[in-house]
Amino acid sequence: MKQSYTLVKNELLEHTILIRLPLFLALFAAVLVVIVLSNINNFSFNIQMNGIDGWQPPMTSSFAGVIGSVSFFIAGIVSLLSFFTYSARALAKERKEGSLAFWHSMPVSDGKAIAIKIFVALIIIPLLSSLLLLFIDVTVWIVAMWVMPADMLVENSLSLAAMGLHWGQFISMMAAMSLALLPIVCIIFCASQLTEHPLLVLFVAMTLVKFISYMLFDSMAIGVWLNRVSNLAFNILTSEHPWQTLGSVGSITLFGLFIIAVGLFKVSIYLRSGD
Repeated sequence: MKQSYTLVKNELLEHTILIRLPLFLALFAAVLVVIVLSNINNFSFNIQMNGIDGWQPPMTSSFAGVIGSVSFFIAGIVSLLSFFTYSARALAKERKEGSLAFWHSMPVSDGKAIAIKIFVALIIIPLLSSLLLLFIDVTVWIVAMWVMPADMLVENSLSLAAMGLHWGQFISMMAAMSLALLPIVCIIFCASQLTEHPLLVLFVAMTLVKFISYMLFDSMAIGVWLNRVSNLAFNILTSEHPWQTLGSVGSITLFGLFIIAVGLFKVSIYLRSGD
């Protein structure tokens, strides 16, 4: 247990962006919330988002109305950005900096080392993003208690109970997203040990697969399936029912993706042990 804690701590120290990005956004959001809510009687704004699969921030939320919905979405985006930034560098950085030989000299198996990195990508990063959301919610609640009358607090669901429900909904949504991202992180880990630009290579590979499958079978079925799987995490983020969105791909597809993830995990272990 102590060894696992040390390895997780090392990952956070090696990839400080995972902490710095939420921290910077938390401070920025705190200033913005104070400005907006302090001028609530003289300040109006409209939010319009088009082109993201027809999604728009809902005007109601379990906490703080549209402000709570936007902060919910931003925290989710931060988690996705951190996920792809970290997963593309987690194994590649060891090889590039030459620290892999050092880790091989330590009593840490390649399987455990990669499992810890998956844990950071799918558990620690979402938890850090949830703390960002919680900080924003607490800031909104404190400032609202200061500047808003009681009837507006009730109207906008600004209470500790609503805040707890809001945070719980985010944790539930991130759990669904992590399951959707499990095969993706394994794919990226494999690719990152073969190329310095895994995300670019995967994007090009997916584009080629779509093009070749269309040329061979005169059908976009494979391309549509790839898009559905690769966009699943984002679709979960923008859905009002995350677990239903996860299940919408079908139990057979989910089981197949799990098998693929396990296989790629073993391939990642093989590639790391062979360096």
